[in-house]
Amino acid sequence: MMQTQTGRARVEVAVAAVVENMSSLDVLRPAPTSLKALRAAGRSDARVLITLRGTARVLGGLWELPGGKIEANETVEQAVVRELREEVGITVEPIHELDAVEHVYDHAHIRLLPCICRRVDGLPRALEVDEVRWVALDDLDDYCFPEASGPVLEALRRLLVA
Repeated sequence: MMQTQTGRARVEVAVAAVVENMSSLDVLRPAPTSLKALRAAGRSDARVLITLRGTARVLGGLWELPGGKIEANETVEQAVVRELREEVGITVEPIHELDAVEHVYDHAHIRLLPCICRRVDGLPRALEVDEVRWVALDDLDDYCFPEASGPVLEALRRLLVA
């Protein structure tokens, strides 16, 4: 963590857009292995894993893409894999990085480093979050996310319908 010119702590956070089509949510069917395969599934079939932050945490009660702070000497991909195993008990494989998003909150300067991932193993469960849900790409606007998540969600929508 480093200080910015504003005196706020700058935190780098790896977040995972775990995207699957409806058929791959069945344990017996594999998740798409590439961005091309995700696009081929079609937007109406795409589902994204989101988690609910605990109310006692900063930005508590809001939904988010799962992930967390990048530790020293850790890559974005390593952080995403570790965080999803810890938070929701699944193993993921990053398949595409999205552009970083910077946002300044009152408490910190956040730099989100998002990756689109595929689920390799496990079924999501709430381990370090209050709730997990698979949500249709078109229904993400029905959930309240932190402000910094907006550009990530929009980039995800644009990319998957291209």
